[in-house]
Amino acid sequence: MRKHYLISSFFILLLSLSSCQSIKKSYDSRNYDQVVRLFLEKKKISDEEISLFEKAYAAMLERDKEKIKTLKSLNNGDRWEEIFDIYSAIQTRQNAILKVLPLYYSDGRKASIETFDLSAALEESRQNAAQSYYDQGLKLLNSGKKQSIRQSLEYFSASRKFYINYKDVNELMEIAMEKGKNYALLIVDKNPMLLLPPSFEQSIVDQLQLTQKDQWVHLDYREKSGINYDYIVKLNLYSIQVSPESVKEIHTTEEKRVEDGWQYVLDERGNVKKDSLGNDIKIPKYKTIQCKVKEVRMQKTAQVFGDATIYDGFTKSFVRSTKCTGNAAYNYSFYEIFGDKQALSTATLQKLHLPPGVFPNTFEMVEQSKNELIRCYQDFISRNYQQLAYIH
Repeated sequence: MRKHYLISSFFILLLSLSSCQSIKKSYDSRNYDQVVRLFLEKKKISDEEISLFEKAYAAMLERDKEKIKTLKSLNNGDRWEEIFDIYSAIQTRQNAILKVLPLYYSDGRKASIETFDLSAALEESRQNAAQSYYDQGLKLLNSGKKQSIRQSLEYFSASRKFYINYKDVNELMEIAMEKGKNYALLIVDKNPMLLLPPSFEQSIVDQLQLTQKDQWVHLDYREKSGINYDYIVKLNLYSIQVSPESVKEIHTTEEKRVEDGWQYVLDERGNVKKDSLGNDIKIPKYKTIQCKVKEVRMQKTAQVFGDATIYDGFTKSFVRSTKCTGNAAYNYSFYEIFGDKQALSTATLQKLHLPPGVFPNTFEMVEQSKNELIRCYQDFISRNYQQLAYIH
């Protein structure tokens, strides 16, 4: 037991020396934050550790004071936020060490740990930071330049970090979002010779939208007076091709062997064979039945050709474009049979319920092509969102 006690005491002493050495090493390397952290984690502290902690804390405080003094002397737009952050760090550090204060050396001396009421300093820096960002945002908003107006939103947002309803910042943000937008006009044009279903073009426009969440583009589907559009997005329809109606008949015959009564089994002399009980032996008779199948295949296709182009709204010059094609296909088959229905396979029987088909007219085919056209136009608008948001 005595030997075990000595070994345990040795390891406790070694651990204590290691911890002290760790605090001293951190202090010597001027890692004062680490000194404070390690000190606060210890349950038992020595006079040397108290001294190192006292000096490290004083050095950190002096460093922060000098930094605040330097920042206050600068004319830097972000300085007040940085000052606020430093005061907040000091406050957090003070709150952490209050749990170990007051702190005394073994001879009864009280460690000199300076603390402050930072309420006024925090409020001053918070007010100044909010006002500084507000002023910078207001200057950018009133610049008349769209890029600066968009940038003002960042400063107004920074101001709101300190007070959610600072002055009229929320109203100014709405104004900035409105003034900073690009306006684009979406129009659909077509070859006047094309015969399209009623409201075909409008139904395309109604389903197109901006998919980006960015707030800097407004898309109009009808031209509005008083707006100078930054971009014109023109969707053009210039050609329709509809194939002739094709009807093709495919004739096949299906067969099946089925039972057709029975017959006696005869021996080599022509007599009916008997089984062990003396009964006549009978076997099933089979016959082959047939059914003719006529498959009628109906086919018709349609293509609507168009393109999408972005133009500069001020110069009317070309920016970029793409081709779009809408495809529609009518493929239908129905069946007629001639003969014994029992000869048909299960697969064929399942097809017999289909009624004779009727070819869709040209308008119906063109209408079917619309969805593919919409996907192409939508993809073009989505891919070129950044172009529509670009400031001239």
